[in-house]
Amino acid sequence: MTETTAEDLREEYLARLDEAMRGLPHGVAADIRGGIAEELHGLDAAATAERIAQLGDPVAIAREAQDETPAGPTFVVAAPVPAPEVPRPPTTSTRGFAIAAALTLSFGGIVVPVVGWFVGAVLVSLSALWKTWEKVVAIVVPFSVFVVAAILVTTMQGFAVAETSGSSSGTGTPPPVANPLLPAWYDVIWFGVIALGLVLIPASGLWLLWRLRGRTAR
Repeated sequence: MTETTAEDLREEYLARLDEAMRGLPHGVAADIRGGIAEELHGLDAAATAERIAQLGDPVAIAREAQDETPAGPTFVVAAPVPAPEVPRPPTTSTRGFAIAAALTLSFGGIVVPVVGWFVGAVLVSLSALWKTWEKVVAIVVPFSVFVVAAILVTTMQGFAVAETSGSSSGTGTPPPVANPLLPAWYDVIWFGVIALGLVLIPASGLWLLWRLRGRTAR
């Protein structure tokens, strides 16, 4: 009968251990096998058999190692994070508002006399797409020209009426009768002032539209 050597006992036990630990992670199995192989190294046959008996069945060693092995990391798929909403620009910063304001300034006074122009002036002043000096030019200049011209015409008309009354009372002769088919000179000037307003006010709004080209909401 062939005598079993310590080397045979050790190799046979380690082979059974490798088979039992097939399902363990490679690192865990390698550590266990290395530790047991080190314990059995250098022992004679009797001591090797005794130590193998103390270690127990390789299947039990593998099961115990499996129970003590922590579970692998759990990967949680995070829900997609919605992109943050881009805040909408205020209405007064849009091109649509600016275009509506310029058109109201140009033609609002024709649709609704006086009130329509003032509404357009307010809308233009609220828009953020024009610079301050552009708003001043578009609103103040036409209004100032119209007001100054109206004051001048009214003043000249008052002087004309006073001169006519003074000359009539001083000479005792009736004032000359005006041709009813021809308007008085101050009426002609009044028509000119109105025409000037009808030209300047729409032109100011159209000028704002021209200045608006290439600009976007801010």
